[in-house]
Amino acid sequence: MIDSSYNDTLYDAIQQFREHITQNYGADSIVAKSYIRIADGFQRYVNDKDPSPPPELAIQEYYSLTVGVPPFEAPLSKSKERCARSIRMIQDFFHNEVPKRRYVSHSIKCPASYQDILDRYETVMKEDQKSNGTIRTRSGRMKTFFVFLAVKGCVAIENITPELFSDYVASLSDRYSSQGKASLLYTLRNFFSYDEFSEMLTFDPGSFLTGIHSRKHERLPSFYTVEEVKRILNAVNRNTLWGKTVYLMILLACVYGLRSSDIKALTFDDVDWEGRTITVTQFKTHREVSLPIIDEVLFALLDYIKNARPRVDNPQIFIRLRKPHIPYSMDDHFGDKIYPYFKIAGVDTKGKHHGLHSLRHSLATTLFESGTPVNEIAVILGHTSAASTKTYVWSDIEHLKIAALEVPEK
Repeated sequence: MIDSSYNDTLYDAIQQFREHITQNYGADSIVAKSYIRIADGFQRYVNDKDPSPPPELAIQEYYSLTVGVPPFEAPLSKSKERCARSIRMIQDFFHNEVPKRRYVSHSIKCPASYQDILDRYETVMKEDQKSNGTIRTRSGRMKTFFVFLAVKGCVAIENITPELFSDYVASLSDRYSSQGKASLLYTLRNFFSYDEFSEMLTFDPGSFLTGIHSRKHERLPSFYTVEEVKRILNAVNRNTLWGKTVYLMILLACVYGLRSSDIKALTFDDVDWEGRTITVTQFKTHREVSLPIIDEVLFALLDYIKNARPRVDNPQIFIRLRKPHIPYSMDDHFGDKIYPYFKIAGVDTKGKHHGLHSLRHSLATTLFESGTPVNEIAVILGHTSAASTKTYVWSDIEHLKIAALEVPEK
């Protein structure tokens, strides 16, 4: 049975979770009822334990029991994600923390002997004005390197030998695609491009990090023709709140090539209604791009703001339709939400990505095939260099010609 310690701690956390869910989703919503059933099951589990385990242990035990993996590893199926999230939210309440919008599993922990070095690398990237996403990605890749070194008994950069460095490079071939291996090595090259890190070595790592190549066609092409994009747009039911929202998002991606991060970050201040332009400071590159608002985008934008967007006082344009009515997090991804329209449209996605970013690739490739110079495409997409753009236009696919900012006809 639950003792007094549970009444003061874990039981309160479960009740706070119920109240949080009810407040944000509504007591009668299907989502809320699903979350509350999980909380009720957890409380019954704790009630039936005799003697009662410590609260933290009870949380871990129930996570393993219901999610089917060790605490707090990633669920193996979509059906287990809500259960995993519920238990971790209860854990947050137990620790008097605000529940997270997104829970990260399987994060690689940096060996303690390299943590100061990693912190310094993140600092110099910030000083170079790299985006938070870039810093997070490169930091994660460097953890892979540091973990390898620690496993081999090397606890300081000064102790790395050419043989150990070579072993690390060789070890990647069996675990990663050529593109994945190249990404890790590009990051390692970036790390040692800073003198303060390269000077710790007793040898020049350059010979291991030159001539990095990946088999480009190993990557998913993620390209769709103009006709396919038309069908995707036509598949959206614009009579619903979500339909109005996602239609506008798809338009912004396929017409302007905006990244999902920039779509989510759009504010009313970015829109010049009189001048008919949208000016975006890109989240990833920090570059400013000014885009003309064509009629189709204007009508979709007005329809969303007037008839779908929740009535909240917030400068950002895109607001979650469900409570809490707040802007989308940069960690929110729309791949699963966009994919159904590819299916409804009968568009073949086999061997391709099928999210907003694939529409950005489609615009870039279409422009390239229509004869638009790579440098001009780089300006449209907001890339910092034409070299970045070339990764978007490697496909050699016959397709229809489209003007740079022309919207597909309905």
